[in-house]
Amino acid sequence: MKKGGIYTGYVESVDFPNKGNVIVKTEEDGQIIKEKAVVKNSIPGQTVKFMVNKKKHGKCEGRLLEVVCQADTETNERCEHFGKCGGCVYQTVRYEEQLKMKENAVKKLLAPVINTEYEWEGIIGSPVSSEYRNKMEFSFGDEVKDGPIALGLHKRNSMYDIVTVTGCKIVDNDYRKILKCVYDYALEKNLTYYHKMKHADFSISSGIHGFDSVWYAFFNHDIIDLEQLACIISIHGHQINPDTMDAFSSR
Repeated sequence: MKKGGIYTGYVESVDFPNKGNVIVKTEEDGQIIKEKAVVKNSIPGQTVKFMVNKKKHGKCEGRLLEVVCQADTETNERCEHFGKCGGCVYQTVRYEEQLKMKENAVKKLLAPVINTEYEWEGIIGSPVSSEYRNKMEFSFGDEVKDGPIALGLHKRNSMYDIVTVTGCKIVDNDYRKILKCVYDYALEKNLTYYHKMKHADFSISSGIHGFDSVWYAFFNHDIIDLEQLACIISIHGHQINPDTMDAFSSR
Protein backbone atom coordinates (compact mmCIF):
# COMPACT_ATOMS: atom_id res chain seq x y z
CA MET A 1 0.00 0.00 0.00
CA LYS A 2 1.16 3.51 -0.81
CA LYS A 3 0.54 6.79 0.97
CA GLY A 4 -2.37 8.59 -0.66
CA GLY A 5 -3.72 5.36 -2.14
CA ILE A 6 -7.36 4.34 -1.71
CA TYR A 7 -8.06 0.73 -0.72
CA THR A 8 -10.90 -1.51 0.37
CA GLY A 9 -10.52 -4.07 3.14
CA TYR A 10 -12.17 -6.14 5.84
CA VAL A 11 -12.08 -5.04 9.50
CA GLU A 12 -10.73 -8.03 11.39
CA SER A 13 -10.60 -6.59 14.93
CA VAL A 14 -10.45 -3.34 16.90
CA ASP A 15 -7.88 -2.12 19.41
CA PHE A 16 -8.26 0.70 21.90
CA PRO A 17 -9.10 3.47 21.12
CA ASN A 18 -11.32 2.71 18.10
CA LYS A 19 -8.43 1.53 15.95
CA GLY A 20 -9.72 -0.97 13.42
CA ASN A 21 -7.30 -3.56 12.05
CA VAL A 22 -8.16 -3.73 8.35
CA ILE A 23 -6.94 -6.56 6.12
CA VAL A 24 -6.42 -5.61 2.47
CA LYS A 25 -5.83 -8.22 -0.23
CA THR A 26 -3.68 -7.07 -3.12
CA GLU A 27 -2.28 -8.95 -6.08
CA GLU A 28 1.43 -8.86 -6.85
CA ASP A 29 3.16 -11.00 -9.49
CA GLY A 30 0.11 -13.24 -9.67
CA GLN A 31 0.05 -13.84 -5.91
CA ILE A 32 -2.49 -12.59 -3.39
CA ILE A 33 -0.80 -10.63 -0.61
CA LYS A 34 -2.51 -9.66 2.64
CA GLU A 35 -1.58 -6.26 4.05
CA LYS A 36 -2.76 -4.57 7.23
CA ALA A 37 -3.77 -0.97 7.93
CA VAL A 38 -5.15 0.74 11.02
CA VAL A 39 -8.35 2.69 10.33
CA LYS A 40 -10.03 4.55 13.17
CA ASN A 41 -13.81 4.51 13.71
CA SER A 42 -14.31 1.19 11.94
CA ILE A 43 -16.17 -1.83 13.34
CA PRO A 44 -15.20 -5.53 13.23
CA GLY A 45 -16.99 -7.25 10.36
CA GLN A 46 -17.29 -4.16 8.19
CA THR A 47 -15.85 -3.81 4.71
CA VAL A 48 -14.47 -0.28 4.44
CA LYS A 49 -12.90 2.02 1.90
CA PHE A 50 -10.06 4.19 3.23
CA MET A 51 -7.18 6.39 2.15
CA VAL A 52 -3.68 5.77 3.49
CA ASN A 53 -2.58 9.03 5.12
CA LYS A 54 0.46 7.75 7.02
CA LYS A 55 3.03 5.05 6.33
CA LYS A 56 6.07 4.53 8.53
CA HIS A 57 8.31 1.50 9.09
CA GLY A 58 5.98 -0.57 6.96
CA LYS A 59 2.90 0.29 9.09
CA CYS A 60 -0.04 2.00 7.44
CA GLU A 61 -2.73 4.23 8.93
CA GLY A 62 -5.78 5.21 6.96
CA ARG A 63 -8.71 7.62 7.09
CA LEU A 64 -12.15 6.07 6.77
CA LEU A 65 -13.91 7.19 3.58
CA GLU A 66 -16.88 4.85 3.33
CA VAL A 67 -18.45 1.78 4.88
CA VAL A 68 -18.91 -0.45 1.85
CA CYS A 69 -20.64 -3.26 3.75
CA GLN A 70 -21.99 -3.20 7.29
CA ALA A 71 -21.11 -5.82 9.90
CA ASP A 72 -23.68 -8.46 10.83
CA THR A 73 -23.71 -7.04 14.38
CA GLU A 74 -25.00 -3.65 13.19
CA THR A 75 -28.68 -4.08 13.90
CA ASN A 76 -29.36 -1.12 16.23
CA GLU A 77 -31.35 1.89 15.11
CA ARG A 78 -29.06 4.79 14.30
CA CYS A 79 -29.35 8.40 15.39
CA GLU A 80 -30.27 10.92 12.68
CA HIS A 81 -26.82 12.51 13.12
CA PHE A 82 -24.85 9.24 13.03
CA GLY A 83 -21.97 9.32 10.57
CA LYS A 84 -21.67 13.11 10.45
CA CYS A 85 -21.34 13.63 14.21
CA GLY A 86 -18.11 12.39 15.76
CA GLY A 87 -19.68 11.51 19.10
CA CYS A 88 -20.69 7.86 18.58
CA VAL A 89 -18.94 5.02 16.75
CA TYR A 90 -20.58 1.80 17.94
CA GLN A 91 -24.18 3.03 18.13
CA THR A 92 -25.35 0.68 15.37
CA VAL A 93 -23.83 -2.38 17.06
CA ARG A 94 -25.95 -4.56 19.37
CA TYR A 95 -25.16 -3.66 22.98
CA GLU A 96 -24.14 -7.23 23.83
CA GLU A 97 -21.58 -7.08 21.01
CA GLN A 98 -20.35 -3.69 22.22
CA LEU A 99 -19.60 -5.26 25.61
CA LYS A 100 -17.65 -8.07 23.94
CA MET A 101 -15.60 -5.55 21.98
CA LYS A 102 -14.84 -3.58 25.15
CA GLU A 103 -13.90 -6.77 26.99
CA ASN A 104 -11.42 -7.74 24.27
CA ALA A 105 -9.95 -4.22 24.27
CA VAL A 106 -9.43 -4.22 28.05
CA LYS A 107 -7.81 -7.68 27.99
CA LYS A 108 -5.40 -6.55 25.26
CA LEU A 109 -4.41 -3.53 27.36
CA LEU A 110 -3.83 -5.66 30.47
CA ALA A 111 -1.96 -8.50 28.78
CA PRO A 112 1.44 -6.75 28.36
CA VAL A 113 1.56 -5.46 31.96
CA ILE A 114 0.16 -8.37 34.03
CA ASN A 115 2.58 -11.26 34.34
CA THR A 116 0.59 -13.32 36.84
CA GLU A 117 -2.73 -15.11 36.70
CA TYR A 118 -5.76 -13.03 37.61
CA GLU A 119 -9.51 -13.54 37.89
CA TRP A 120 -11.46 -11.86 35.11
CA GLU A 121 -14.86 -10.75 36.39
CA GLY A 122 -16.12 -9.49 33.06
CA ILE A 123 -17.57 -6.19 31.86
CA ILE A 124 -20.69 -5.04 33.70
CA GLY A 125 -23.23 -3.63 31.26
CA SER A 126 -25.23 -0.50 31.89
CA PRO A 127 -28.97 -0.88 32.60
CA VAL A 128 -29.60 1.78 29.93
CA SER A 129 -28.09 2.14 26.46
CA SER A 130 -29.52 5.55 25.53
CA GLU A 131 -30.09 8.93 27.23
CA TYR A 132 -27.45 8.08 29.84
CA ARG A 133 -25.14 11.13 29.68
CA ASN A 134 -25.36 13.64 32.55
CA LYS A 135 -22.86 16.11 31.07
CA MET A 136 -22.34 17.39 27.56
CA GLU A 137 -20.17 20.06 25.99
CA PHE A 138 -21.83 21.73 23.03
CA SER A 139 -19.93 24.26 20.92
CA PHE A 140 -20.92 26.99 18.51
CA GLY A 141 -19.41 26.91 15.04
CA ASP A 142 -20.50 26.19 11.48
CA GLU A 143 -21.05 22.95 9.55
CA VAL A 144 -19.08 24.26 6.59
CA LYS A 145 -16.65 27.16 6.30
CA ASP A 146 -18.49 30.51 6.47
CA GLY A 147 -21.81 28.66 6.65
CA PRO A 148 -24.72 29.40 9.02
CA ILE A 149 -24.11 29.06 12.76
CA ALA A 150 -24.42 25.61 14.31
CA LEU A 151 -24.55 24.44 17.93
CA GLY A 152 -23.65 20.88 18.86
CA LEU A 153 -20.75 18.46 18.59
CA HIS A 154 -17.72 18.33 16.34
CA LYS A 155 -18.11 16.72 12.96
CA ARG A 156 -16.23 13.45 12.57
CA ASN A 157 -12.61 13.92 11.49
CA SER A 158 -12.86 17.70 11.88
CA MET A 159 -11.42 20.09 14.47
CA TYR A 160 -13.62 23.04 13.49
CA ASP A 161 -16.89 21.97 11.80
CA ILE A 162 -19.90 21.56 14.10
CA VAL A 163 -23.05 19.43 13.69
CA THR A 164 -26.25 20.68 15.36
CA VAL A 165 -27.39 17.57 17.25
CA THR A 166 -30.97 18.36 18.30
CA GLY A 167 -31.82 14.64 17.94
CA CYS A 168 -28.88 13.26 19.97
CA LYS A 169 -29.84 9.95 21.59
CA ILE A 170 -27.20 9.73 24.31
CA VAL A 171 -28.70 12.63 26.30
CA ASP A 172 -32.19 12.92 27.73
CA ASN A 173 -34.89 15.15 26.30
CA ASP A 174 -34.11 18.05 28.66
CA TYR A 175 -30.70 18.43 27.07
CA ARG A 176 -32.18 18.39 23.60
CA LYS A 177 -34.63 21.11 24.67
CA ILE A 178 -31.79 23.18 26.11
CA LEU A 179 -29.74 22.87 22.94
CA LYS A 180 -32.62 23.84 20.64
CA CYS A 181 -33.68 26.70 22.90
CA VAL A 182 -30.17 28.20 22.96
CA TYR A 183 -29.66 27.55 19.24
CA ASP A 184 -32.94 29.24 18.28
CA TYR A 185 -32.08 32.23 20.48
CA ALA A 186 -28.66 32.57 18.85
CA LEU A 187 -30.28 32.51 15.39
CA GLU A 188 -32.93 35.03 16.45
CA LYS A 189 -30.29 37.44 17.79
CA ASN A 190 -27.97 36.78 14.83
CA LEU A 191 -25.09 35.86 17.15
CA THR A 192 -21.80 34.70 15.71
CA TYR A 193 -19.43 32.15 17.18
CA TYR A 194 -15.89 32.78 18.37
CA HIS A 195 -13.32 32.49 15.57
CA LYS A 196 -10.13 30.99 16.97
CA MET A 197 -8.00 32.31 14.13
CA LYS A 198 -9.52 35.80 14.17
CA HIS A 199 -9.92 35.99 17.99
CA ALA A 200 -13.24 37.71 17.46
CA ASP A 201 -16.97 37.45 18.14
CA PHE A 202 -19.02 35.79 20.86
CA SER A 203 -18.53 32.23 22.01
CA ILE A 204 -20.04 29.59 24.25
CA SER A 205 -18.41 26.22 24.64
CA SER A 206 -19.86 25.14 27.93
CA GLY A 207 -20.37 21.91 29.81
CA ILE A 208 -24.10 21.69 30.39
CA HIS A 209 -25.06 20.25 33.79
CA GLY A 210 -28.45 21.95 33.76
CA PHE A 211 -30.43 24.76 32.18
CA ASP A 212 -29.04 27.44 34.50
CA SER A 213 -25.41 27.21 33.34
CA VAL A 214 -26.26 27.82 29.68
CA TRP A 215 -28.20 31.00 30.29
CA TYR A 216 -25.61 32.16 32.79
CA ALA A 217 -23.11 32.07 29.93
CA PHE A 218 -25.36 34.36 27.86
CA PHE A 219 -26.05 36.64 30.82
CA ASN A 220 -22.40 36.84 31.81
CA HIS A 221 -21.47 38.00 28.30
CA ASP A 222 -24.09 40.80 28.47
CA ILE A 223 -26.07 39.15 25.68
CA ILE A 224 -29.29 39.33 27.71
CA ASP A 225 -30.33 41.10 30.90
CA LEU A 226 -32.01 39.57 33.94
CA GLU A 227 -35.55 40.36 32.82
CA GLN A 228 -34.97 38.78 29.40
CA LEU A 229 -33.38 35.77 31.03
CA ALA A 230 -36.42 35.09 33.23
CA CYS A 231 -38.78 35.67 30.31
CA ILE A 232 -36.99 33.27 27.96
CA ILE A 233 -36.81 30.55 30.60
CA SER A 234 -40.53 30.95 31.35
CA ILE A 235 -41.47 30.84 27.66
CA HIS A 236 -39.59 27.58 27.19
CA GLY A 237 -41.20 25.98 30.23
CA HIS A 238 -38.15 25.81 32.50
CA GLN A 239 -37.67 26.94 36.07
CA ILE A 240 -34.39 28.54 37.05
CA ASN A 241 -32.85 27.73 40.41
CA PRO A 242 -33.67 30.60 42.88
CA ASP A 243 -30.08 30.57 44.19
CA THR A 244 -28.81 31.08 40.67
CA MET A 245 -31.22 33.98 40.11
CA ASP A 246 -29.92 35.59 43.31
CA ALA A 247 -26.37 35.22 41.98
CA PHE A 248 -27.43 36.97 38.77
CA SER A 249 -29.05 39.81 40.73
CA SER A 250 -25.91 40.45 42.76
CA ARG A 251 -23.67 40.53 39.68
